[in-house]
Amino acid sequence: MKSKITTALSLIYLLTACGTQNAPQVTSLGATDVPSTTNSPSSGSTSTSTTTPANPNSKPGNIALVFSGNGACPEGCAQAGSDAATAAGLTPKLVTGNEISSTSTQAEIDAFFLNVRVWIMPGGVSNTEIASMSSTMQTALTHFVSQGGGYVGWCAGAFAATGIIGTTSQDGLGLFPADTLLYTDHSATNSYGASIEKLSWNGTTRYLYWEGGPYISNLGPTAETIATYPDGTVAAARAPYGSGRVFISGVHPEAPTWWWQGTSITDPDGSDLSYAADMIKWAASME
Repeated sequence: MKSKITTALSLIYLLTACGTQNAPQVTSLGATDVPSTTNSPSSGSTSTSTTTPANPNSKPGNIALVFSGNGACPEGCAQAGSDAATAAGLTPKLVTGNEISSTSTQAEIDAFFLNVRVWIMPGGVSNTEIASMSSTMQTALTHFVSQGGGYVGWCAGAFAATGIIGTTSQDGLGLFPADTLLYTDHSATNSYGASIEKLSWNGTTRYLYWEGGPYISNLGPTAETIATYPDGTVAAARAPYGSGRVFISGVHPEAPTWWWQGTSITDPDGSDLSYAADMIKWAASME
C-alpha cells in the first residue's frame, strides 16, 4: 500500500511540474531584465523590427513577454524562453505575473501589453504559475490573446493553457480546447526524470527533451495536431483563440543542450531551438 501511495503522489507532482532538476542555477532573472545567453545554444542579437503579420487581427509590436514568476523553474526555463523569443526575431521581456492586480487601471493594463506580440509560459510547476497570477492578470492575458495576441506554452505552460490543469481541480487559463494529462509512456529517464523522446513533428522524426510534461487529449475541432509521441498521443498542438493563436507542447523544444549534458540521456539531433522559435512565430502571427 505504501508503494502505491508513493506512486500516486509522485504522479500528482509530475503532473504539474516540469523543469530541470540538476541544471546549472540561473540567478539573474529580474522582472524585466533579459538574462545572459552565455549558456544558451543561441545568443543572436535582439530584433527591433516588426514583422508583417500573417494574421490581420494580430497585435503589432516586437515584444515577447516571458513568464519568470513563481512556478517557473529556477534552472533556466525563463532564460530558455527568452532565447527562443530572440531566435524568433522578437525582443524578450521577463515578467513576474504580478504587474497587473485588482487595482490596475485599464490604462495600466493597456500599457503593460503595449507592443506585445506573444506571451511565453515556460516549464516549471503549472499550479504555482497560475496561482501566482492575480485573476485580473489572468483575465487581461486571455483578453490579450483573444484580441490577436499569441500564447506559447511548454510543459507546465501547456498544462496551464487548458481549462483545468491536468487531473487537478485547479482552473487553467482556458486558452486551449483540449485536456492535458501526464505523459507516462516515455523512454528511459536520467536521474532526475528527464528523457529524450522520438517524436513525429509535422511528419518529420525529431528527438526532443521531455521532463514531466503532458500529452494533449480531447482536442476540439479548431485544434491542429503538430507532433505526436511514439505511442501516437499528441505532444504538440495549436489552435486559434478568438482572433489570437495558442501553441502548446508537452516537450521542451526550447531546452538548451546543457540541460541534459553530463547525464545518462543524449539527443541524437541536438538543439531544437528553431522548433521553439517556429512555435513563437506562429503564435505571434509572424508566419
